[in-house]
Amino acid sequence: IAEAGMPEAVREQADKELARFERMGESSPESQMIRSYLDWLLAVPWGERSDEVLDPERTREVLDADHAGLDDVKKRIVEYIAVAKLRKERGIEPDKRAGAILTLIGPPGTGKTSIGESVAKALNREFVRMSLGGVRDEAEIRGHRRTYIGALPGRLVRALRDAKTMNPVILLDEVDKVGADWRGDPSAALLEVLDPAQNSTFRDHYLDVEIDLSQVVFIATANQAETIPGPLLDRMEVIRFDG
Repeated sequence: IAEAGMPEAVREQADKELARFERMGESSPESQMIRSYLDWLLAVPWGERSDEVLDPERTREVLDADHAGLDDVKKRIVEYIAVAKLRKERGIEPDKRAGAILTLIGPPGTGKTSIGESVAKALNREFVRMSLGGVRDEAEIRGHRRTYIGALPGRLVRALRDAKTMNPVILLDEVDKVGADWRGDPSAALLEVLDPAQNSTFRDHYLDVEIDLSQVVFIATANQAETIPGPLLDRMEVIRFDG
């Protein structure tokens, strides 16, 4: 815990749980729950970050090497990175109210997912793909409460664990196929995740501490815009892929 580089509030929570764990002893059934909670808390790469490279020319080279054609798509992605570079050079603070999520929309097999990989490579960030096709349970995004048997954190925490850094590129695949039923609406949870004003204090139900997702680059993919929920589509900047 001491070496994990946790923020102050998270560190306090971890120490509190550790103290409970010590008082409880190994034999109590709840001690196993606390143990796995602490393991998950340590699995989040709190202090780790990739050194980002913002270079529009390099981005174009990487995209050209990986994909033929798609000129308008590449242009828009290079623009996106050029703007990010200018903001950084001029010391402009990221605007918490603005910031659209790049959304690649087109038929299957046109290279949307692999474009996402190329963007991660160009930015020198880790890449994690999060498939949302057919996800109907809000707990998939936000995690289960710890009181349930077999509770797990949501997919975002697991994506950060897999990336081993706090600033990966996370590809939200098949965002148009998220469904809602009696287990909640995952698209409502995604709305918070993709909102720059809220995602710096994202709270996973399982970990129940604030996780800063503001450094993650989210890229979404979909086959059609019509089935993406309206409020979610308003958060997105659509880039069309030809058939």
